[in-house]
Amino acid sequence: MSGKTVTLTLVLLLSLSRLCLQPVFSIISDCDETYNYWEPLNLLVRGFGKQTWEYSPEYSIRSWSFLLPFYGVLHAFQGILPGLDAYWNFYITRFLLGLLSLVLEIGLHWEISKLMSMRVANLWLFFQLFNPGWFHASVELLPSSIAMLLSIGSIKYALRYLSGGQEKPFILSMAFTFIAGVLGWPFVFLLGLPLCFHYLITHKLINTIRAAFDAGTVLTLVVIMVVGLDSLIYGKFTPVSWNAFWYNVVDASEVSGPNIFGTEPWFYYILNLVLNFPLPVLVLAPLGLFHRRIWPLSLSLLAWLAIFMVQPHKEERFLYPIYGFVTLSAAVGYEKLVSLFKGSCCLHKTFQLGTIATVILLATSRIAALVIHYGAPLQVYGELYNYTLNTDKSRNVCTGREWYHFPNSFLLPDHHRLKFVASGFDGLLPGDFPEEGGLLNQIRQIPPGMNKENQFDEGKLWPSDDCDFYVDIFKPIDFFKDDFNPLWMPSDWDKISCHKFIDVEDSKILGRSFYVPECVSNHLQELFPQHWPKIYKAGQTDYCLYGNVTRFKELSQKKDSAVVY
Repeated sequence: MSGKTVTLTLVLLLSLSRLCLQPVFSIISDCDETYNYWEPLNLLVRGFGKQTWEYSPEYSIRSWSFLLPFYGVLHAFQGILPGLDAYWNFYITRFLLGLLSLVLEIGLHWEISKLMSMRVANLWLFFQLFNPGWFHASVELLPSSIAMLLSIGSIKYALRYLSGGQEKPFILSMAFTFIAGVLGWPFVFLLGLPLCFHYLITHKLINTIRAAFDAGTVLTLVVIMVVGLDSLIYGKFTPVSWNAFWYNVVDASEVSGPNIFGTEPWFYYILNLVLNFPLPVLVLAPLGLFHRRIWPLSLSLLAWLAIFMVQPHKEERFLYPIYGFVTLSAAVGYEKLVSLFKGSCCLHKTFQLGTIATVILLATSRIAALVIHYGAPLQVYGELYNYTLNTDKSRNVCTGREWYHFPNSFLLPDHHRLKFVASGFDGLLPGDFPEEGGLLNQIRQIPPGMNKENQFDEGKLWPSDDCDFYVDIFKPIDFFKDDFNPLWMPSDWDKISCHKFIDVEDSKILGRSFYVPECVSNHLQELFPQHWPKIYKAGQTDYCLYGNVTRFKELSQKKDSAVVY
């Protein structure tokens, strides 16, 4: 198969994944995405949403500028197609993120093919396509995800700069880093430091000063635009990136800062990389780090890992910005390794086919596990559109211990609001943006009961008697803490719809992380009856939507047409 045919096939498959599969099937893996980004975007578009302490004007460590481009597109769609259900806003936004990823990836592929080789470029695109981490991260509405996407543009121009040493591609590479750092995540500036160091040691002082001035001008313009917009929206001077840095680093303590949300051991990110990249990619990536021409990019990758591994508070999304560096290093490492097989065509072919097959198998298994085991919340909340009522009365969709799996309010029909009932959770739950007054008034009001110490506020809870719907997993509860018992609901409540969800307590880590088809699992059970159950089990439970059927007849009438378990 020719190189052009391979490229065309990979681009078509990548387009299918980024524009069709991921927007629909990718899960929401972090409740921070829901409450800190989807909910404020829902406020901009629909006038309501859950509010976290980070958006309180008292703290203001989240940027509204980050959401404005998405709001602009969604507002335009509403003008063109005013009859669209609200959930389309969710999928349109994901499509936009997938499109941005696709465009930047194709651009970097083209750059790699010109500066290295078409084979390395195709390998990189292949590793990007079969990349479980990129599958969900590239359509997540998170600053770290945007930083991950923009890092592809930064790498593209960094490669062009490293091949010729010109100032323009250097400035363009820095521009992508600046936008990602100011608009998205301030820590991304770390990734640009090795390239700046390279420019400093390879250019004359006068050229370095001129480049620094040009880069500084770009950074200043980005900062003025972002800080200006955020300050206008919050109604006061608001440098969000600095506020976030101050909270997470300078002002962090035992009672505030990121560590109060949990800490992890140093090897957490190693295990995380194993889940988000097929094993051959992780094995090949270290080999690519020794490519002399791209050492600033390799240094960026190593510095990021070193810095974040020593931080006590660790999260999967903190590694997003280096995902593109990992796959590039793996593609370069593969090329270095196969160069050792030049004398043996058979060995080369065996290694090539083995690598391709293993990457496809592991990536597909991981992606399938995420979609099949963890996709129930998107499906269950989407069911609410089958039970919308012809009334302007507000309907309360309640949840308790499953509050952190709520996807976002775009999946709630008009006049439906998410409410939290008692469940024993003792941290700070999100509150509600006020729904009175204009948009700026909603944003600028200081909400009650907010704090940065994650202290519980009882005012965030809703009385269970005022719930119209309830979402929960079909498992035993703590009778002293939970308001609802899904195993024994009141007589005027009924189960409307359920979807299968992973039962973590009844599963092995391999079963939670990777999907093995039932027929294959049964065959392995027969072959290894004593060992297979010890290493693989994917227990399931029901993730259900319940309704108070006596509160309105419409729900009771529609119940018969629904799938009921």
